[in-house]
Amino acid sequence: MRKREMLVGLLLVGLLAGNITIIAYQQAMIHQLQVEIDESVKVNESRDWGAMIYMRTYRDGFLLSEEAYHNVITNAVRAALRGHIADSALAVWKYLAIGTGSGGGTASTTLETEFSRYQGTYATVGSYNFTISFTWTPGNFSGETITECGVFNDATVGVMLNYDDSFSRGPLLASDTLQVIVNFQIGS
Repeated sequence: MRKREMLVGLLLVGLLAGNITIIAYQQAMIHQLQVEIDESVKVNESRDWGAMIYMRTYRDGFLLSEEAYHNVITNAVRAALRGHIADSALAVWKYLAIGTGSGGGTASTTLETEFSRYQGTYATVGSYNFTISFTWTPGNFSGETITECGVFNDATVGVMLNYDDSFSRGPLLASDTLQVIVNFQIGS
């Protein structure tokens, strides 16, 4: 009986070590993604105005896909930016949302079918440009196909800064990680 308990103990230690290795690998891949996207953002700094969305999907720690899309700045945000000069009460854009719909454009004020929205991480890039990013970790998905993305200035409603529906990410499984980074070019 003692040998059997020792064998079970060794097996459990081996499984735990394997899980720790997978987690460390996933963290290393996410760090590598951030470095690569930072470099890509620097290349795109020469654009005068617009936004790029960078997306990578990982399944069980392995990269499934990576893509970049130029997307539109909405009409509502152009008016909001004009008003922001004189209205310091306007909330900042820091919430990244993904959805399962399509068909929006410059006149859109919401995602067509919002799935999830979280406060993203803001970072400046160069003198005038910035990124907002968020990583949906395993456990957020159960077969959804993510097709649209936007940045908002409120946790539940607000003004949508940008819109894109030119990608199809899915179906995403419970084990998938989805990282979205939106790079805004305000000038060079």
